[in-house]
Amino acid sequence: MYSEKKKLHERERNHRAGELRTIALDVTGKCNMRCKFCYAETFTDKTPVSLDVLKKALDEAYEMGVCHYILQGGEVCADYDRLKAIIEMIYPDETYINIVSNGWLMTRDKIEELRDLQVDRITFSLDSGIEQEHDASRMMGGYKRVLEAIDNVKAAGMLSGISTVVTHQSLHSEGFKEAYKIAEEKGIKFDVQIAEPVGKLDGERECLITKEDAEFIYDMYINSPISSNGQRMVKRDLFRGDEVKCPAGKEFMAITVDGNVMPCNFIQASLGNIKDRSLREMRNELLKSRWFNQDYAYCLVGESKEYFDEIVYPNKDKVKPLDAYEIFELYD
Repeated sequence: MYSEKKKLHERERNHRAGELRTIALDVTGKCNMRCKFCYAETFTDKTPVSLDVLKKALDEAYEMGVCHYILQGGEVCADYDRLKAIIEMIYPDETYINIVSNGWLMTRDKIEELRDLQVDRITFSLDSGIEQEHDASRMMGGYKRVLEAIDNVKAAGMLSGISTVVTHQSLHSEGFKEAYKIAEEKGIKFDVQIAEPVGKLDGERECLITKEDAEFIYDMYINSPISSNGQRMVKRDLFRGDEVKCPAGKEFMAITVDGNVMPCNFIQASLGNIKDRSLREMRNELLKSRWFNQDYAYCLVGESKEYFDEIVYPNKDKVKPLDAYEIFELYD
């Protein structure tokens, strides 16, 4: 699908470093699972913003140059009609669309319909390449559903991938190694998602990766197989070619199911709601902060001790999302 999107290729060529490129959009807060690493439980019971309001914000995002979307939940298929409506809003012939799913409800018919709607990739959460470990953290039978769905995505002629959350403790585990092996054997992306101190891990320092862990993941990335499109099999949000840079707030932002805008889906601090404020205005305000007006070669929320000590831990157990203007000192 991606290779056929000539308008998308043009928009990617026109994108300039530092401009907004990607939006992670929560389709729904509903989910059929309750996972131990879930960062999104904050938004489980939120009322979705109306599609009319969302359409206005997505049109603005298009004008700002956004050409990549991550559509996630909850579980996106738990509100499948809303998912399809959103896909139609984001200029699918000009946008790279990656859907993230736990695989349970992702049937062959849905996959083929999503292909026809010009979805490029469906990425599946896989906590471990060992069946019992994955199912213990999510739902019995979930492992088999993921592997079946991956095969159905590939059969439909689409791209697929695995997203695996790693802690300092699990990075070198057999379950992680087996998950990598599955991605390698199936010829799909292996998205390494580090554990973040949010959601069910709110304020927890022990799970965070170390500098040595980050270097290990980067070495995996550099040495991983290269696909036909020239991209390496291993992926992290920070990796762009040989460059390592946290995109939060600059090239990447998040919109929650109820319309709050955040620098990243893991930085759960609201800049306001798309019902009331312009996306461009909120981003411009954020870029006044010392946390977002410079580049970092690491994940702010998941790797920076300074950010953890100043922002994360003092706000542990507080209701999220926090007020971004207060915690990032954006008030005049």
